[in-house]
Amino acid sequence: MHEYSIVEQVVEQILRHLKEENIESVQRLRFQRGSTFAEEPLRQAWEMLTENTLLEGAALEVEEYVEEYACANCGLKQIVHADDLIGHMFICPECGAGYAIQESAGLKLLEIEVR
Repeated sequence: MHEYSIVEQVVEQILRHLKEENIESVQRLRFQRGSTFAEEPLRQAWEMLTENTLLEGAALEVEEYVEEYACANCGLKQIVHADDLIGHMFICPECGAGYAIQESAGLKLLEIEVR
């Protein structure tokens, strides 16, 4: 579950930033996730990792953007979802070529709304 470790890093960075800025309350956070970054594990990790922090209870908004891959071997273009991956690999259904997916690019913080 690579989502957990990525969310853990994001939460640590956000909390560090909030502390540096002396922010005491967060109302809402908005993220963008790639189609290869599963939303349910993201939300589960977020809930666990923000418990008893300034982020606990803040609204979590998640938007999806699609990850489209064009196979360099056969040219097939396909939108890739988390269910299409084997570990961190996408296997072209047409020719069987394998491609590593950059998981860390799958989550981006867009906005933090503080009270």
